[in-house]
Parts: sequence; structure tokens; C-alpha cells
Amino acid sequence: MNARAAAWAMALATVAHAGPVSAQYLPEPGAVSTGIEARYYRFGQDLGVKSLGQIAIPIAIVAPIGRFTFDAGAWIAATTLTGLNGFRETVSGITDTQIRAAYVLGSDALVLTALVNLPTGATNLSAAEYAVLSATASSFLAFPVNAYGSGLSATLGVAGAIRAGAWSLGLAGSARVSDGFTPFQDSDGGYTYQSGLEARARLGADRLVGNGRLAFGLTLSTFSDDEFVNGAGATGVYRPGRRVIGEASYTALIGPATVTGYVWDFYRTSGDSAGSSVANHENLFAAGVATRIPMSPTLNLEPGAELRFANPAEGSAVLLELSAAARIRLSPRYTLIPVARLDFGRLVEPAPGFGHSIQGGGLSVFLRWSL
Repeated sequence: MNARAAAWAMALATVAHAGPVSAQYLPEPGAVSTGIEARYYRFGQDLGVKSLGQIAIPIAIVAPIGRFTFDAGAWIAATTLTGLNGFRETVSGITDTQIRAAYVLGSDALVLTALVNLPTGATNLSAAEYAVLSATASSFLAFPVNAYGSGLSATLGVAGAIRAGAWSLGLAGSARVSDGFTPFQDSDGGYTYQSGLEARARLGADRLVGNGRLAFGLTLSTFSDDEFVNGAGATGVYRPGRRVIGEASYTALIGPATVTGYVWDFYRTSGDSAGSSVANHENLFAAGVATRIPMSPTLNLEPGAELRFANPAEGSAVLLELSAAARIRLSPRYTLIPVARLDFGRLVEPAPGFGHSIQGGGLSVFLRWSL
């Protein structure tokens, strides 16, 4: 196997349990990263929710040791929901902490991974606090933190890659087992939820086309039954819908700039509760372009744009996000990355069919220290 196949295997192993928007990870030197990110959205005056805002601080470390690569990360976040009546609710604290290890076997492009999600995040929230986090959970608005806690879980994965003519092909699979946790409490007491076994498979392929590289990805997730118990002692079973994520991208040099055009689509089938469909299917589609323009040996400018369409079981939404970032190499070991974003969109309620404007923005600064 060549180095590119090994990189594909590591990328697949990393994204085998990621969400719909996931940059491929390539092996890199050890690093510590932190910073601060602020996102804010304001909605039309008839929606009921006036605004959603979040300030989040990431803490992450990557440490390669021989054939092993270890990484760990968590966020400290404060999320605020403001209603039209002036009511404000803020949830703040640390998220769950994820610790992962990856091991490359022999000279082949085969990678084993193990990930543990430590329940350092929020539990036993009030109903009002849980409503705040539910509002930020969708990938449509792309908050940096869309879940503070999901309980203890462990994930094992394996990924491999081969060359097939001009193509690099990769396949990854993972399985996650979770312990029960109590996300919130209501008037009946605590609500305990235990996710069922999740299995995920991902297929990736890429090749050179012209002066650029074409890449595809397809991810399928399936789940066994989830179980829940509320404070009154009532129990139930929920069967989550399957999830399918398709991705395609093309990266090419245009003059001195590196330009990537991409599309991705996330589809979730309806869940099932007590033998009846919950009718909570969802489709989220996005298309965008990301650019890196070298201005000097120590400065890159990175403008981008992404258009997202959400089609849940009820209603619809569209959002255009424009971004501008700079990658500033302060020294051989330190890199500073400031980012600014503007968002414009519209959300349509299922009934009575009213549309509501969405206006948003964000500012962030990240610092990366290479070990």
C-alpha cells in the first residue's frame, strides 16, 4: 500500500462515526488547538423564537506515538434562546469528552480505532433547558455545539484502503454501544434514555481527473431499539430511522488558488414507536465552494459559500452562508485562524404556511500549536 491509501484508511476511520458535515482527516503531527466561536441567528417576528445564540470554546489535542494516534476533545459552551415575549434561557457548561486511539497495522492501509465518549456533559436538564438544546440540535443551522451530552458510549472501528487502477478505494465500519443517561427531568421526574447499538459503514473513492481530484463518499447508519423510562415508571421502545449520507467533491488548482466544489445530502427515514411510524423523516442537502488563496508564505485567505436546504417531515428551510477566513502562520509552530460568517435564509412553517426570515452571523478565532 502507498501513502495515499494509508491516508484514505485513516480518513475513513475518522469519519466512520461522524455527522453529515465532516472534513476528511489525514495523519498529521501532534497539535493542541483552542479558540472561541460565536454564532447568532435572528428569526422573523412571528416565529415564536426571536433568536438563538451560542459562544463555544473548543479544547483539542492530537498526539501521534509510533503507529498510534491519540486525540481528545471537548467544548465549553453557552447557548441562549430568546422568545418573542422577552423570555431568555441559557444553558452553559462543558460537553461530553471524546477520547480516541487509532492504530495502523503493518505496512498495509488498515487502521483500527477505538473511541470513548465520557459523560462530562449536561444531564438532568430542566424542560426549558432541554428545549434550548433541542433548538440547536439540527445540522441546518450548524452551531459548533449541537449536543452537550449523550452519556457514556464506546465505539470500535476498522478501515482499509486499496488502489484499483486510477482509483483509491476505502471501506470503513464501526459499532457503538451506549449506556443509559438522563437528559432531562420534568414534572414526573427524570427521563432515562438508552440508545441501542449503532452500526455504521462508509465507502469512499477518489481519483485524479484533469488537474484536480474527484472524491465520493457514502455512509449508512442503522440502529437497534432505543429504550426509555420516565419518572412515573412508564417505559417504551423507539426505533430510530436509518441514516444515509452521500458526498461528492472536486478539488482543483485555478491559478495560485485551490478551489473545492462540493455537495452532500443527509437523509433520515422515519422512526417507529410502539409499531407506529413517528413521521420524523428528514432530508438536508448542501452545495458549496471552499477556496484557499496563498497571499504570502505565512498567509492564506479562505473565502467560501454554502447553500443548505432542509426538508423535514413538516415545513422547509433554506440558508445561504458566506464565510471569509484567514490562515496566518505566526511561527513554525503556531497558526492563527480567524473566521467571519454571514447567513441569510427563510423558514416555512407547515401550518398555516407562514414564512420567516433567518439572519445570522458568526465570528471565531482558533489557535493551533504544533507539538
